[in-house]
Amino acid sequence: MTTAKTAPSLLEALTEVPDPRSRHGRRYQIASVLALAVCAMVCGARSQYAIAQWGTVHFPLVQETLGLLRKRTPSQATIHRVFKTLDVQQFERVLSRWFCARGILAGEGLALDGKTLRGIHGEEVPGVSLVAAYAHRRGIVLDQEAAPEEGQELQAVRAILQRLELAGNIVTGDAQLAQRDICQQIGEKRGTISSG
Repeated sequence: MTTAKTAPSLLEALTEVPDPRSRHGRRYQIASVLALAVCAMVCGARSQYAIAQWGTVHFPLVQETLGLLRKRTPSQATIHRVFKTLDVQQFERVLSRWFCARGILAGEGLALDGKTLRGIHGEEVPGVSLVAAYAHRRGIVLDQEAAPEEGQELQAVRAILQRLELAGNIVTGDAQLAQRDICQQIGEKRGTISSG
């Protein structure tokens, strides 16, 4: 894996996320809006309003760091428009590559585990089954994938394993991961599996 010295900054990495908004009236680059959102969420913001408010409170630092040319940070409405049309999978892939480029250490454990997020209002917003790859020492989620349906997490595991560099890393998981093809996939990528 690449080292932190050669890795791009978060802002540089986020320029790879496609911007689906019309060019007409676009005041902020999508990379700047997404970098603002990531930074605000790391600092505890949990809503679009909170992200916008965090940007306003930290305007001088945000303006300099994100290279904003305007005299204010993106509003909640701008953040909403970006999130509404965002290619979430592409955004997650870019973040995953950026995290991996920070230098995951050889021998570090990577846990693969699935969780089901509850839906709301009965069937109006159904729950989602997600599988995530979590780096133990760094404490970060390197990648995640939605399972097609509950009980089909292995398809998501295979997709994650295909994208991750595993050379020298130990992949941990529950007994469900002790499938021959999954173990072979990890071995082919020069990783080691440990399931319990």
